[in-house]
Amino acid sequence: MTKIIRYTNKDNETLYKFRYYAGLDELTGKQRYIRRQGFTSEKAAKNELLKIEYLVSTNQYFKDVKSGKFSDVLDEWLELHKTRVKASTWQGIKWRVKNYVRPYFKDMYVDKITLRHCQDFTNKVFKTSPKAYVYSISIVKNTFDYALRLGMIENNPMLYVIKPKPMQQVQDSSKHGNFYNKQELKKFLAAAKDKGLKKYTLFRLLAYSGMRVGECLALTWHDLDFKNNTIAINKTLATTEKGFEIQTPKTKASIREISLDNETIQILKSWQLEQRKQLLKVGINAMDSKQLIFSNSKNDFIGNSTIRKYLKQISKKAGIHLITSHGFRHTHATLLFASGMDIKQVQARLGHSNVQTTLNIYTHAIKDKQDKIGDEFARYINLN
Repeated sequence: MTKIIRYTNKDNETLYKFRYYAGLDELTGKQRYIRRQGFTSEKAAKNELLKIEYLVSTNQYFKDVKSGKFSDVLDEWLELHKTRVKASTWQGIKWRVKNYVRPYFKDMYVDKITLRHCQDFTNKVFKTSPKAYVYSISIVKNTFDYALRLGMIENNPMLYVIKPKPMQQVQDSSKHGNFYNKQELKKFLAAAKDKGLKKYTLFRLLAYSGMRVGECLALTWHDLDFKNNTIAINKTLATTEKGFEIQTPKTKASIREISLDNETIQILKSWQLEQRKQLLKVGINAMDSKQLIFSNSKNDFIGNSTIRKYLKQISKKAGIHLITSHGFRHTHATLLFASGMDIKQVQARLGHSNVQTTLNIYTHAIKDKQDKIGDEFARYINLN
């Protein structure tokens, strides 16, 4: 039985302490003792001792290797996962952990979290972020997978959640998609031309190349081959903890060289001359091979927020619906299919590593033609 010991400190005060034997450490086999001192009364020392005895007897005092808080397991998984993703991807993960994952699971023990908890989390995140909630539940699933590897749990409850589907996917079928048809694109580019050569060139290149906006904003004049009318896509602009950063493209398939039409090439040449004039006025030599094709007033990277501002201005002026910068990539793909390009050609031009991504766009592209398939087939059969 543990004794409460009275002692005197250096200031000649009477205090109380104890040393409690807490059994053997399962991991090391060594004896474990819990020491406490500095109590001003014997009663206070006894109360603390009773509390510790209870926590030890109910396996709550020591962190059991077979148990632990979800937040601790999450931290361990994040530390490992950080080395496997790009800095821009890591930024998104950190944001979702901070805003969705931690606030919900807080101090829950990983082996006490049930399917009901996971379903509730899924439902709440879905209500907040219906288009991107899957990224948040993926973080939770991966954390449980890690706990499973460590032997802390026997199964992953996130595997059994029912994933909600946005009702708006059905309701939006009559609304505009995130792309322009041929007439809408012409209206947009006409309006962009009135907003200045840089903006016009930027959106012309996005629409006529199908490149990702990050790939476009990372381009230098060195990437353009005016002789062969081609452009090399080998990097992308990303936002990280340190700010803007040039990274390798999304996948290996994203590293590619694509051809451009003569008119787009001529527009780029005109912008190059105009840019040199503008930069020369502020004392910047634009002849550098590393000169960005599109830069801000300080000759630095342009951010996505600026592109969104451009889009709002131009679409409003054109009198057409607003799409995202990624919508120009979708626009390019849709019009490529409409022009007769096959799936493999479109996949290579867009730099898709998975043909299914290209097929998904193809499904959108042919939707308007479904009603005419029967007539077109009959007309083909009846040809002499």
